[in-house]
Amino acid sequence: MNIKEKKKYIFPADEKPVVGIAGKEGPFKNVINALKPIDLSFAKNKSVLLKPNLGRIAKPEHGYNTHPLALAALIEIFTKAGASKIAIGESPLVGNSTSEAFEKGGIKEIADKYGIELIDMDVRPPVKKRIPDARVVHETKVCQAVYEYDILVSVPVAKTHMHTGVTLGIKNMKGCLYRHEKVRYHQLEYQNKNYPEKTLDSAISDLAVILLPDLTVIDGYVGMEGLGPSGGDAIKSDFASASRHPMGADVLGCILMGIDPSSVVHLRLVSERNNFSLDPLSYSVFPGDYKKFIVPYKPPPTDISVQFKNIVVYENEACSACLSTLFLFLRRFKDEMSPYLLDDGKFHIAIGKGVKDTKKGTVFVGNCTRNHIDKCLFIKGCPPVPTRIYEAITGKEPDENEPEVE
Repeated sequence: MNIKEKKKYIFPADEKPVVGIAGKEGPFKNVINALKPIDLSFAKNKSVLLKPNLGRIAKPEHGYNTHPLALAALIEIFTKAGASKIAIGESPLVGNSTSEAFEKGGIKEIADKYGIELIDMDVRPPVKKRIPDARVVHETKVCQAVYEYDILVSVPVAKTHMHTGVTLGIKNMKGCLYRHEKVRYHQLEYQNKNYPEKTLDSAISDLAVILLPDLTVIDGYVGMEGLGPSGGDAIKSDFASASRHPMGADVLGCILMGIDPSSVVHLRLVSERNNFSLDPLSYSVFPGDYKKFIVPYKPPPTDISVQFKNIVVYENEACSACLSTLFLFLRRFKDEMSPYLLDDGKFHIAIGKGVKDTKKGTVFVGNCTRNHIDKCLFIKGCPPVPTRIYEAITGKEPDENEPEVE
């Protein structure tokens, strides 16, 4: 099988990379308009893989996933540009069904309409890649489909992120990692003694050495603020940001979210290692009055426990998937945990492989806490879905109908 090597797009030193921005016209027209100043002639007779962000099995209006109409716009644009083949591929969170995420997220309907192939990128064996001059990840497993297409398009939904500040085009490349490889990035030693940054930020910058998108289109129609990428609140910001330069789209995406791009550690590391600029003035941005589309996002909370009365959360080295699942569980079932309060009048729950010094009677959630299996209730999963946590604690199924998100 011919596995193509992804090559970075090199911009002339004297040329400002173009970033297109649009807003206030919905997910389809936003993408169409944001791409108007971008030269897409490079796509003629080339195969294109659209990589959305499917964070959960959820409907588009919840802000977890890339909106299907944003993908529809890209399909039409690349068809007009003369692409030889277009496909949509995803390697979702561990424990999520790719086909169910495509179905509930409205993407299957779009794919059927345009006759586009949907690819579960975890089906076939991965491609192992060495990362030169790595900080923390020296070798990684990437889904094979990434190397079978000429053009890789990152199509994230705009979201804040509890560990990385934001998750946009560059962070979306982590979704190209094969199965549990995504989890491994979270389970590395929390902080490398050789670097002051969180290991996850260093790991993302390592991945960017070997894998960057050829085009980034950020869908900011309905994003997620607060405890993103999966436990926050939907926000209708109604914008799109697009660029052939991977940093350009993310820099302007941050600004449209009311976030200083230089404060996002993984973006700073990627910029330093690739000589990319975090200054919006380094890019040719169209239209010039793009700031009218800014909709500030609420940042992630510093302590999940403060949002829930009488809940104590022990968390150490937990991945975003587990944290988001815990948040969804507490948001839905916190009022039903009163029979399980400890002698201090609080419900205690723990996640993360580094958690310790917990109160007797604490509920331990997720495979990373398996070393506490003999202490009290341990609920396996990577992570277990909220309803599974509820059933393990209470011994009964939820009274409500199936929720919109799992």
